[in-house]
Amino acid sequence: MASSEELTYAFLEAHPVDAARVLERLLPASSAALLQSAPLRLAAPVLRQMLPLAGARCLEQLDDSKTAGLLRGVGAQAGVALLRHFSVEHRTRSLALLPTTLAIAYELLLAYPEGTVGASMDSRTLALPAGMTSGESLERVRHAEDAPVTDPYVIDHNQRLIGYVELADLLRANASTPLTKLVRSCAHRLPAQSMLAGLREHPGWSESSILPVVDRGDRLVGAITHAALQRALSMEQAQPALRSPEDTLSGIAGIYWFSVSGLIQALISLLPAERRKRES
Repeated sequence: MASSEELTYAFLEAHPVDAARVLERLLPASSAALLQSAPLRLAAPVLRQMLPLAGARCLEQLDDSKTAGLLRGVGAQAGVALLRHFSVEHRTRSLALLPTTLAIAYELLLAYPEGTVGASMDSRTLALPAGMTSGESLERVRHAEDAPVTDPYVIDHNQRLIGYVELADLLRANASTPLTKLVRSCAHRLPAQSMLAGLREHPGWSESSILPVVDRGDRLVGAITHAALQRALSMEQAQPALRSPEDTLSGIAGIYWFSVSGLIQALISLLPAERRKRES
């Protein structure tokens, strides 16, 4: 028969969203104990799905190295939402332990007010200088390890957005073809300071699932997917429920939820004492 640990980890892997809903309703120390013990590949997807305030409460219980590992695992978009609920001291310590590129991405996103496009965008978007050739551009794409796999944007020397280029066009073009010959215009671009709430029905979503984000002067600062927009809006709607007095398992509907949370609680009770010391 499988152990409680095996069953719980299997549940975390198969149902990260459901697991996040359970952990949000446990005491932060209990949830933190599970995140501490679980492998990063299982813990990070669950933390990514948790409400930011609940997730931040859990991370407060962990040591700085574990927190930094989870922040790397959840990615910049979810990570910045968590960091907004850290104390200034805790945030500074956590950022200091992150790789430089990721720390810079976090700091950029933190500069935008919560609820804006800039706060939820992906700042790792690949941007190619307009003066490059097709061959040089392909080489840049191949080495862009941290950037999402999307059609890259094209910018001028002032980082102003010119348009984008389809990867298929880059692959078909002669290596010496100027990138400017392949650029397509971006009909829709989102200001980084605009509020997410007013963009649910933006016409750009009918043409693309990802839109570029620009700052003042049409300077490209990132991109946001429709999925990221919907997730951010759902988080905003769900956040008030987290602050209500009903912060126990009695708020979880159905026997299914009670059995799942019971399984997680059983695993937590079996963890070594040093992993649960903050519960006492």
